[in-house]
Amino acid sequence: MEDSLKKRYFIKLFANIVNGLINMIIIAIVPKALGPVAYGQFAYIQQFFSKLIGLLDSGSSTAFFTKLSKDRKRIELIKFYSFYSFFLFSLMIISISLINYFDYLAYLFPDISSNYIYMGIVFGFLVWFTTIFIYISDAHALTVSVETIKIVHKIVSVLLLFVFVNYLAFDVAYYFVYNYITLFIFILLVIYLFIHKSIFSKNVLSISLNMKSLTKEFLSFSSPLLLLNIVSIIFGLFDIWLLQTMGGSEQTGFYSLAYGIAAMCFLFTSAMTPIITREFAKSYEEKDLKKIKSLFSKYIPMLYSIAAYFGVFISFQSENLLIIFTDENFLDAYLVLVVIAFYPIHQTYGQLSGSIFYVTEQTRLVRNVGIVSSLFGFALTVLFIYFLKLGAVGLAWKMVIIQIISVNIQLYFNSKFLKLRLFDFIYHQIVSLLFFVLIMFLTHFIMISLENKWIEFLLSGVIYTAFVTVGTLIMPSIFGLSRENIVSIKNIFRKKRI
Repeated sequence: MEDSLKKRYFIKLFANIVNGLINMIIIAIVPKALGPVAYGQFAYIQQFFSKLIGLLDSGSSTAFFTKLSKDRKRIELIKFYSFYSFFLFSLMIISISLINYFDYLAYLFPDISSNYIYMGIVFGFLVWFTTIFIYISDAHALTVSVETIKIVHKIVSVLLLFVFVNYLAFDVAYYFVYNYITLFIFILLVIYLFIHKSIFSKNVLSISLNMKSLTKEFLSFSSPLLLLNIVSIIFGLFDIWLLQTMGGSEQTGFYSLAYGIAAMCFLFTSAMTPIITREFAKSYEEKDLKKIKSLFSKYIPMLYSIAAYFGVFISFQSENLLIIFTDENFLDAYLVLVVIAFYPIHQTYGQLSGSIFYVTEQTRLVRNVGIVSSLFGFALTVLFIYFLKLGAVGLAWKMVIIQIISVNIQLYFNSKFLKLRLFDFIYHQIVSLLFFVLIMFLTHFIMISLENKWIEFLLSGVIYTAFVTVGTLIMPSIFGLSRENIVSIKNIFRKKRI
């Protein structure tokens, strides 16, 4: 018996909240401990290898998750993808070594030590490898077990971080070592769980692989995405390279810090993404388009509004957040955070709406939409960073604009496929975002500036949430709810009181 969708969501949500709180602690510790330049160097390396691995992945991990979700008895997929994972790692090491041999490494990594670069390869691979393990657990509906491991692991990890910062000469190298240790611990714990649940067994090791057939199957899924990956990753690498070259490590550090804070509002929505994707995959395999349509209509507007609730609050409270979590060296990241706080709002749509394309294997459509968006994004990067010299703020604007455009193009095709009214979704996006912005303006207007920024931040949150609650009772459609849903929620609370 697998756990229910609600149970899996709430444990994933709880794990995300714990993860978010710990990320807040990390943001409050690491940037200050490293300083803007060193933190920017780490962030640049992290983003570079994340995008490079994305290029080498070429949608294969999505194919792996989708196919395993449809039929988890296909244990040959696990063995096949294990081989591919280590091939990917080897290819990355060889590629960077060749670039270093021909003395081109300094062009790709301006003002960064080659030692950090090689450490970044291992770090990038381990981060990607842990997502593969999470894909396996979600495909087998082991969300509750793995998220429980993640909660314990995160708590231990932050305690270890205190040791590194307080008792060692903490620098970029030590931060990489810290991440190695924590990632290896997580991988070992999940491997133990998979062995206990007989997911990793002698059968996986002994099963014979038809490499030609499996390679063809993965290529059939991923080949339309290859051109998209090449285009989007090259342009993505160009984004951070141009920012690093034009603005230096400090601007890269500002952008990464702001993005890390903004990503906190993705906590509630990202918990649902792999779970809903799995339900989409199962329903499509069972040819139950009605269920897909129902899930899409119910959860996407709701999760968009949840992300908007947090995103708008973070944008308006950006100055207080930087004062609370960092020091005066990072206060110039204020405008970057104001803008990038809106990025995770439409990222919710991108994650959930985009999963429909992968489940239905419409990867050619994903490619076409992605290439058009990447080309337009390239033009915006050049305009904002090179010509207007906006630095990290320019990259933030580019990310938000492209996200809104690409998500709504996706939405157009999904609305046609599921026979839903596109206008309803666009109307909800605009109205709900305006709702939160107007309430935050009202909150900002009635709030007085306090010397203690923690109290000011918390008090603003309480007032904002109170206004949102009242507004939602009047207009439940803001969260994709009906008046019947509100009545049902009220009845639940009444019963609990009794």
